[in-house]
Amino acid sequence: MNLTLVKKKTHPSIPITPRRMEFSFEGIKHDDYWFDNDPVLTHLLNILSLTFPDGERFFVDSVRALRDQVQDKDRQKDISGFIGQEAMHSLEHQAFNDLIANGKYDDIVNHALNVTNKLLAGARQHMSKRQQLAATAGLEHFTAILADAILRRPDLVESMDPAVRDLWVWHAIEETEHKAVAFDLYKEVNGNYLERQRLFLSSTVYLIGFSSYFTWQMLKRDKIHRKPLTLAKGLWKGFGYKGVISSIIPAWFTYLKPGFHPWDDDNSALIEEWRSTLPEPGGVKESSRIAS
Repeated sequence: MNLTLVKKKTHPSIPITPRRMEFSFEGIKHDDYWFDNDPVLTHLLNILSLTFPDGERFFVDSVRALRDQVQDKDRQKDISGFIGQEAMHSLEHQAFNDLIANGKYDDIVNHALNVTNKLLAGARQHMSKRQQLAATAGLEHFTAILADAILRRPDLVESMDPAVRDLWVWHAIEETEHKAVAFDLYKEVNGNYLERQRLFLSSTVYLIGFSSYFTWQMLKRDKIHRKPLTLAKGLWKGFGYKGVISSIIPAWFTYLKPGFHPWDDDNSALIEEWRSTLPEPGGVKESSRIAS
């Protein structure tokens, strides 16, 4: 009898620790574009940031709803870490989002938040708990590959205004630390491949449509649509050769593989490399209130 040995996938041993950083964003200038002085990339990431507080609360709820099906203590510890980290992300990005509106964009921001709330409310109403978790696992893949693109590209980090740079590096680090938590839980509750892909693809379509529409509204408010060279330059930086978004497309496709796992790409070495560049946390939040 011939036996084929299948190598079991292992996770790097990474503690998933919630950290409240309490960024001040001191020195940010509202009249400037904080990402490479580029309006397209700045507004695109601003719009993504607007989705984080409500979106990450949805992620937390979807994981919390099914965590009782996990018996392993280490896995439960990781889930608590995931919940705590996402709670901290919501708080920090809410503070950042308050700066985005700045009077000039209040109506666009409010519209974007209303659409986000309606989409998430619809998901909660019409999707099962497992389907909500599948959507979370897919969107966590998107945030993980965007985080990886940031951490692997010092040039991108250097292009950010120092007043907001630490926020995005910190968020990228923690998205990397917990990138497999929702996915592993989905597998634990007998999630299937077709359901996972269907919700991943539909979530991607919604995210692209949402971010494209509201980024364009921001650009129109700044009258960038009347500056074709500025617009073309920003689009190239985002979607051209080695662009911020185009560079993550190959990693996006990896999620479609039947045997995919988030830690197939072990980028854990980037975590400590970048953590050393951050200020000390304002306080480590591991209370049972946050992590339960």
